[in-house]
Formats: sequence, C-alpha cells, structure tokens
Amino acid sequence: MPAWPRDALAILANGDRIRGTVIGGDADIVRFEAAARGTGKPAWTVPITTLAAIWTTGAPAETPPDPMDYLWAAGPKRRDAVLLRNGDVVRGTVTAFAASPAAILVAAGGTGPTIIVPLDRAAAVAFDPKLARVRKVKGIYARLVTTDGSRISLSAASCDGARLRGTTLFGGAVDVPLDEVVALDWLQSKATYLSDLKPKRAVVDAYNGVTWPWAANRTVRGNPLRLAGPHGEQTFDRGLGTHSRTTLTYDLAGKFRRFEAQIGLDPETGRRGAADVRVVVDGKDVPVEGLAPLTSAIPREVSVDVSGAKELTLIVDYGPGGDVQDDVNWCDARLVE
Repeated sequence: MPAWPRDALAILANGDRIRGTVIGGDADIVRFEAAARGTGKPAWTVPITTLAAIWTTGAPAETPPDPMDYLWAAGPKRRDAVLLRNGDVVRGTVTAFAASPAAILVAAGGTGPTIIVPLDRAAAVAFDPKLARVRKVKGIYARLVTTDGSRISLSAASCDGARLRGTTLFGGAVDVPLDEVVALDWLQSKATYLSDLKPKRAVVDAYNGVTWPWAANRTVRGNPLRLAGPHGEQTFDRGLGTHSRTTLTYDLAGKFRRFEAQIGLDPETGRRGAADVRVVVDGKDVPVEGLAPLTSAIPREVSVDVSGAKELTLIVDYGPGGDVQDDVNWCDARLVE
C-alpha cells in the first residue's frame, strides 16, 4: 500500500486519512474539498465530531500517526488546538472555518473572546478527542485506498469499469478513476483482523528492565506498520506491532478456517533484528519457513489452517542478539471464516 498522505488532509476519528483542502465550515461541520470527490463535484460536509485532525500543510515526517499523540495539542484541559506555522499554538474551541477571508475562528479557552487565525498561518487543527464520535458500522463496509495514499471508509461502492463511485460513512460522494484505486477491502465480512480482537492472554516480558508493549495497527514505537516490498516500503493499515518477548493468545472457538499474515522486521527500526517467531495452534507449533530466526523486512506470507481450533498463539522470542531491534510487524493479520 502507498504511504499515508503527508500533505493537506483530514484525519478522521475512525482512522481514515483523506487528502484535500478545507474551504469553510462552522462549529458543527467542515466543508472539505477531497481529492477523491471527483473533479468539479461539490465539497463534502464533514461533521466535526467525526474528525480527529486537519492539516492545511504537509505534516512533518516525525508527526505521530495518532493525533492523540500530538505533543503540541496536549494540555491539562484538552480542547481544540490550532498549530500555527511558526510553532505557536492557539487553544480553545473552534467555532467556525470562515471562507472569505479564509480563517479559523477559535473561542479562547472554550468560552473566551474569539481569536481569528488566518488559514495561511495555520498548519493543523487537532480537535478535542472527548467530542469525537466514531460511528459503529453495522454489516459490511468498504475501505478504499487511492494512489495519493488516502484511506476512505465507504458505506456503498460500485464500479462501471472506468470509475469507482461510492459514499463515505458521513454521506460524501466519492468518484475516482480506476487507475487511481490501489485497493478496495470489504470489512466485517468473512475476515476478522486480529487488531480488532482483544487477546485472551497477552504477556510482554522486559529485557534488561525495558518493556515494549504490543500495539494494534501501529508498530511498538508508534509508527505506521511497514514492510519491505519489491518497489520500496509498503504501508499497512491493519496488523500488530510486537517486540521480543511477546506472547499473544486469541480465542478462536472453532469459528475460523485460516490464519493469514505478512510478517517481517520493521524496515526502519528492525534492520539489525533477529527474532524467533512462532505460530502455535492449540498448543502445537506450526512450522513456517523463515520465522526462526526472522531476519528480514521482506515479508513472510503465512497461511495456517486453523479449522476447528480453539486457540491461536503468536510468539516473538529473543533471537541470537537478544532483543536488539526485534521489532516484528504482523501485517494484515487476520482470521478467515
């Protein structure tokens, strides 16, 4: 998959990342010209409660994937925060996105006087996470990935052989040519991602007093999940980030047929790693070539029969070098019915 977009974009509370530009709005909605809406099509009306952050410029390379981790947005009383291009931060409640002249209006401290921030002076807005509302989708929905790195959840999608059209979860119209479509994944159907499940047991052992907790949909260091690919690094939206020594056990209850994943060392933080990786089904090791030790960021594709199985255990153990750079990414780790 292409890397997430780093230029102007909206980051939704459900994890969607959509390239585009803010052109207006008020205390309840943002008017957003998404690249995926189609040329000349109306701007989207995006409820602010669905938004985690907006970037009006390119985000710095060191920016954490999750807006909850933005240091500039943190504070004893977290509210909306506007990052200025000079590094200053304005805190309060965003009350409007003025169109002419383009500006962000912020009530200082939430109820104080209005501060007008010209849009060309703003770098980003991080919205108060307490107000976020992630809609629980019932039934099957789609996740579109486009060549510009956008990730967009769709409640409906169709294709006429030349263009893909759909509707976002908040009602925005999507219209993109097929040559800009990288993937269209259907979720909540016959595949269940491990990152959506809570392990039955999770054990993370410290090495010389240092512990690296496992993470869902990111690496143990908080970065996007990546593996090496034939044309450069590939970014994955779903999976598990682990470090030696970690043991994760999942309850299968005999519901699934196969466990699938692409497993490799992180191409940036695992270059010198060598971890012993094991897949265990109902207490029995399943031999998988190239996992013990795992010494490469080139993904090992795993497909294991779990028909009728009660438990699946994933183990990342110390290799020849102890825990040095043993950052193991389990990308697209899922159970298939």
